[in-house]
Amino acid sequence: MEGSKVLSFLVFSLLAVGLIVGISLPGFSAADAPKTEISDTVIERMLTFIHSAAELVGKGLVNLINVISGVNVDELEQPLGYLGILTASLILFGAIKAAQKIVWFFVLLGWGLIIVRIVLEALDNAPSV
Repeated sequence: MEGSKVLSFLVFSLLAVGLIVGISLPGFSAADAPKTEISDTVIERMLTFIHSAAELVGKGLVNLINVISGVNVDELEQPLGYLGILTASLILFGAIKAAQKIVWFFVLLGWGLIIVRIVLEALDNAPSV
């Protein structure tokens, strides 16, 4: 696999695990956790970050839905948050893929121009017959 595909797979896997953990533990929150417990491992910290980000995104989406439609959907805060994060990551990876195609175009154009320049220099230095 190329590097960007591996990175995409790792980020998607991490988000999927966070989504599964968030859905399977609907009653889990920072208020339920002991006050002295601090997550020690990198994975726990990443999952905590994703969970916190999903809560913030979910609150924002619930508020947006409430403002637009006047419907209170507080119970959908967590699923909306995780879906919002997944949607944003898909948009980001789509933009990266489009940018990668543009960069490849310029790289190929640059190599093509370099080759043309070398050929023209070689023809200019060729002995006259």
